[in-house]
Amino acid sequence: MSFYLPLISLHYKNIKITETITSLWSGCGEIVRCRLDEKACVIKAISVPDHINHPRISQTEFAINRKHRSYDVEYNWYLHYAPQLPSQSRALSCFKAIKHDSQKVLVFADFAVEGFTCAQAIDAHIAAIVKWLGYFHAFHFQVNPDGLWQQGNYWHLATRPDEYENMHESTLKQHADKIDKILRNCPYQTLIHGDAKLANFAVNNSTMDVLGYDFQYTGGGVGVVDVMYFLGSCLNEQQLEDTADDYLASYFRHFSGAMQQFGHSEYTAVVLNAWQTLWPVAWADFYRFLMGWSPEHVKVNAYMRKQYQITKINFGSKLA
Repeated sequence: MSFYLPLISLHYKNIKITETITSLWSGCGEIVRCRLDEKACVIKAISVPDHINHPRISQTEFAINRKHRSYDVEYNWYLHYAPQLPSQSRALSCFKAIKHDSQKVLVFADFAVEGFTCAQAIDAHIAAIVKWLGYFHAFHFQVNPDGLWQQGNYWHLATRPDEYENMHESTLKQHADKIDKILRNCPYQTLIHGDAKLANFAVNNSTMDVLGYDFQYTGGGVGVVDVMYFLGSCLNEQQLEDTADDYLASYFRHFSGAMQQFGHSEYTAVVLNAWQTLWPVAWADFYRFLMGWSPEHVKVNAYMRKQYQITKINFGSKLA
């Protein structure tokens, strides 16, 4: 019997598992499509093993604790934050969040039944998700990340000591701590999704509404960190060169409108100026992670390296 069935049987009488959609990262559980009391649902069942099998992750207590913490954050997100989201930056509906010891079960709506499909790397979907990010960050402007990561995303320096040690000696490694501090010391913080890749969004092709999901690394940060990671997840080197500036400008337009809608308009100009300046720094920070995690990764490209060079020019005195 799957470990999650006794947990959900305490809340639902009629349980029918119809399809296993996927396994979670490195054996941490599974996602299944089901019907619970005749309602179409998707279950995310989480049970982190004592040993994580992954070719690029050191099997350290630190790494396993990071994964445990990520699922605690996701659980807290759906309980306390997701219900408050505005219509322009909705999350996948969570019907029930169940926890027993280290095991967790999240019961979601089946977005396919609601007319949503997995986001694709096409302009209409990318533009819609860029808008989602603008509203998400404006809505959470200066929100304290209680129960979430104090510093959002899965690659920031403090949460990746093993990868930092794996880096070859270089100016990038020498600059790592100062790049991290530049991002952390920005006075204009928000909540970031923290894993805002294309695969973590669904889009309704009729309305262009967007749903976000997988909020395991949500926490404090600057909005351009999410935008950087999102565009890097769906655009190749040439596409980044050709379109990244346009998508970033679109993000800032949506963010500005949302800041006015949510009552933060007096901060808009200074935040835009600060975050625009931090755009190359966000890329440099992710570059640092990749060079310790997988230096040959396809995401390490000329556009990313150029952003690091811009960071050195713009912040030379802070990196010295």
